[in-house]
Amino acid sequence: MAAYPSHAILLGSTQKPEKGWRDTTSSSGTLHSRQLHGKSYWQFDLLHNLSGTEYEALVAVHDAAPRTTHTLTYRTESPAITYTVTFTARPEIVRNHGGGRYDVRAKLRGFKD
Repeated sequence: MAAYPSHAILLGSTQKPEKGWRDTTSSSGTLHSRQLHGKSYWQFDLLHNLSGTEYEALVAVHDAAPRTTHTLTYRTESPAITYTVTFTARPEIVRNHGGGRYDVRAKLRGFKD
């Protein structure tokens, strides 16, 4: 498993837990809950400030194998927390700062190691 590129993660990036249960109500009014998966999954919406070359390299990582798993260290304080993640969308430029610098959004989904 390859490591996710170690670009700085900007303020405005988010990490949200996925709901692991689906609740439905039968015609008789009984509530039924169903577990969707055995692990807790997280949605990551990461923002990076990258040069044009770094952006192209990140897109190349995605395009080479979009469903490959990567190791992401989301928070670096001790003890570091790592996640096994996959891309859910191709990285995209969301802001052009000029001078060859861009804010780039990468969307990932994964679980704690």
